[in-house]
Amino acid sequence: MSKSATIQENIVNFLSDGQAYSAKEIKTHLAKLNMGDYSEGQFAGSINTLQRNGKIKKLDRGVYALRTKDEEDKNMKTCFVVSPVSDEGSEIRKNADTLLKYIIKPVCEDKGFDVVRADQVNDAGSITQVILDHLETADLVIADLTEHNPNCFYEMGFRRRTNKPIIHLKRHDVKIPSDVSVIRTFDYNLTDLDSVESIKDRLRKTIDSFSFEPEDSSLIASNDDSMQEKTTQSIVPILFQILDAISDLRSEVSDNDHRALQTAIKTMQNVQLQASNEDKVYEMLIPALMQNPTVLMQMAELGKEYPTKPNMKTKYRKV
Repeated sequence: MSKSATIQENIVNFLSDGQAYSAKEIKTHLAKLNMGDYSEGQFAGSINTLQRNGKIKKLDRGVYALRTKDEEDKNMKTCFVVSPVSDEGSEIRKNADTLLKYIIKPVCEDKGFDVVRADQVNDAGSITQVILDHLETADLVIADLTEHNPNCFYEMGFRRRTNKPIIHLKRHDVKIPSDVSVIRTFDYNLTDLDSVESIKDRLRKTIDSFSFEPEDSSLIASNDDSMQEKTTQSIVPILFQILDAISDLRSEVSDNDHRALQTAIKTMQNVQLQASNEDKVYEMLIPALMQNPTVLMQMAELGKEYPTKPNMKTKYRKV
């Protein structure tokens, strides 16, 4: 568990008695736990994260209390899921339902979001207007671009004009059009458990990098710790993009090395095939002679007594 996560857990435990405490009192409690040193930035970031997730509430300047269950429910943020759903029982529907159930919902609900998909909304009004309203007002939108669905691309564009948080997903074996390929998109593989855990971790960190409400400025110290933490969170998506690029580069280098090795082997095989019979005799004879120096010397003496015959094709001058 990270230092910030440990701080958050201990703050929630301290406030669990239902009473309100100041930031100073919370820090005093943390000091008694012998949890080691932490920066002002880590403390401020933990308080703000707990507020964003709806776990605690601010009663006054620097005074906090734990939210009740009812208050948590009322304070829940909304995550609207843009996804092709198709007909019940279709492969597209199965993929959308699995993605929602095993990746999007567990992560977002843990982060304090009420997850809504268009086809699950019970509303007497126009379904199109319901979708547009959620795209306009939802705290977070997650869009699955896997099926190249025109509605999904339209909804993605509509959301981007709001400048509010949006996360793009696609199945790992699908390529998206070049016009939107420059937008960071996370790949998922529903058949690989390791991949599922990896994409869930990326979603958690990316959601944490967004700011969904104004932070408590009373906690921000004059030092650079909190600013450094905020900057670190804001570049999480970029870091993931760099990691993916490095992974792709490693794969490409590995493929190139494999091809180079195959080329070298084929070249050696061709050289061996082109070798003359005389060369092949030398290859077999020389190692044997090196193991028997006496025979090697005898062959050298024979070479002196019987010099190499001249080329029979050589033309002699007329006398």
